Amino acid sequence: MMRAEDDEPIHLEIPFYRQHWDFTCGPASLMMAMKYLDPETRLGKDLEIAIWREANMVVSRGSGRFGLAYAAAVRGFYCRVTSSSREIDYVGRLASHLDDAEMRLLEEQFSERLARCRERGIRERVTAVTPGAIRGSLLANRVPLLLTSTRWYCGEDLPHWVAVSGIDSARLYYRNPDDPRPRRRAVARPELGQFAGYRGSQAMVEIGRDLPATDGGLTRAAPFLPGRGDRGSMIFAGATARVPGAG
Repeated sequence: MMRAEDDEPIHLEIPFYRQHWDFTCGPASLMMAMKYLDPETRLGKDLEIAIWREANMVVSRGSGRFGLAYAAAVRGFYCRVTSSSREIDYVGRLASHLDDAEMRLLEEQFSERLARCRERGIRERVTAVTPGAIRGSLLANRVPLLLTSTRWYCGEDLPHWVAVSGIDSARLYYRNPDDPRPRRRAVARPELGQFAGYRGSQAMVEIGRDLPATDGGLTRAAPFLPGRGDRGSMIFAGATARVPGAG
């Protein structure tokens, strides 16, 4: 049974940044989270490409969950990864297009990013990405980056990262870095099970500014406080020419 407090809406004022290339949806979503948590963050194409270089999966220009987590961690942000399996991100789509050498390269790169994250203490929970998990992340003043499909807003079916900005009893709200201008998109709660994931594989990367803890070296999240003055304001970065690739 859903508790009354679980119906309470929660919305974070996530600033908007549009991806400049078809393959930088992950970096652009991470940049929105970084700007929200640290308003001094300077957004632009240089940062977008720098993050992409750290997060992309080499044989696929798209970004993986551990690449995004690592890129956030080296910039001083708290990260936690939740995924429905330990497989390589959207490997089912990639495998049919890769030869043996490319598949080995993908596996090696995935293992290397995973090792980097473990060295930095980034945890992965292997479980379904649920509305409760997303809500808990938002309540902890973290920004969930969610893997989904472009089919929710266009005719293609490609893996795509978005930044979640809120949730209530009826809908989940998010920023789509592929939108041409700032827009708060929403998906109905009954459709969230299909929206959260790509072809059956779910992944969420939580980005936060957690406080140092004194209990065994763990981290404790700064709580969500409505009306806090450190929220990022709405911004818009115009897009330039786009190049083909998975977003």
